[in-house]
Amino acid sequence: MPIQITNLNKSFKLYQSHKQRVLEAFHPFRKTYHHKFHALKDISLTIVDGDTVGIIGQNGSGKSTLLQIICGILTPDSGDVVVDGRISALLELGAGFNPEFSGRENVFLNGAILGFSRADMEACFDDIIAFAEIGEFIDQPVKTYSSGMYVRLAFAVAINVKPDILIVDEALSVGDILFQAKCFAKFKEFQDNGVTILFVTHSLDLITRYCNRAILLERGELISQGSPKTVVDVYNRLLVKCSQQKRNTPDTTSTTVEPNTSRHESRYGTGKATIADAGIFDMEGRGVQTLTLGSEYEFRFSVEFTEEVSDPVFSYTIKDVTGFNLTGTNTLFKEVDTGYAGVGDKFTICFRQKIMLAAGGYLLSFGCAGFEDGGYVVYERRYDVLDFQVVAGHSIVGLFDSASEVTFTKIE
Repeated sequence: MPIQITNLNKSFKLYQSHKQRVLEAFHPFRKTYHHKFHALKDISLTIVDGDTVGIIGQNGSGKSTLLQIICGILTPDSGDVVVDGRISALLELGAGFNPEFSGRENVFLNGAILGFSRADMEACFDDIIAFAEIGEFIDQPVKTYSSGMYVRLAFAVAINVKPDILIVDEALSVGDILFQAKCFAKFKEFQDNGVTILFVTHSLDLITRYCNRAILLERGELISQGSPKTVVDVYNRLLVKCSQQKRNTPDTTSTTVEPNTSRHESRYGTGKATIADAGIFDMEGRGVQTLTLGSEYEFRFSVEFTEEVSDPVFSYTIKDVTGFNLTGTNTLFKEVDTGYAGVGDKFTICFRQKIMLAAGGYLLSFGCAGFEDGGYVVYERRYDVLDFQVVAGHSIVGLFDSASEVTFTKIE
């Protein structure tokens, strides 16, 4: 096992001021001025060879603390962490760089911090320089670098040292779009070579797209682990700050179930609105579950409000079966004035959409939300409420049909 974590605990002393820290340090009777923050609570986790594990959770949930302990930067209060393999970590890009040193000198300095010998760094130096794309600036002090050059070099150092275990903390989207593409290509190369990967990100799309496992931390506790889609669904409940239990989920064995509704849907929200009558309809008004590439359909649902709401936002999202968000929109983006909704008011919302998705299975979600005191509040969200299939009469490359037109002319 590359990483075995057993009953891991970590806490920090928090002080209201630096003065209290000093008073506690020198108090003759050992008076306590701090309170403890429990960053990690009894975490047990096994990560096997070749796993790509996404770690998600709200700010302050303990994600970065867990990675720092695995890397040996922090020491746990109790518990065991066993790591089998050479680690390369992207925790804070460029944290080990000296601004007065040249890029070349910092490559070897940063490598030493990561635990690699000079011989190791010399062996991969050319790959680092080629990946960073900073040219002759490699021999200039890094204090003269632009922010893009700085992070490209830091990323290149961490990702080209041929690790057994790669640990990434919110560092996959650095530099311009072309460099980001290189970063993700390297990430995929590591996966193909069986490198064990742990990474923290707030982008749920990356979790469902690149990981075979995910774990969710909340207030220092490991509350969910398993398939990325399952864990992301649990995380979504936390993000909207509602009950962990499904609220008013339709009985899928009843004859009154809405047409085409998925047996795997989850619905959350504050309860100020209720979404019902969700369906997909063709242009003749018939409910459908099999859609044809290139044809138009209506994504339709109704909403009833239980409290007064101003300017509600209605939305839909399409995901693939792994949970990756493919497309979607809402009335705010479309600049639709939704006005005022009173108690008991009912509305029908219809999004007309031409289907350009590749053949396969998809999941459709609907939502109703709004802004209150400057914050975004979900009144009702029905995740994966409908599942549907797309069929196509011709083949395409990728996720959607760009409806390209081609001409062919022979040059005489």
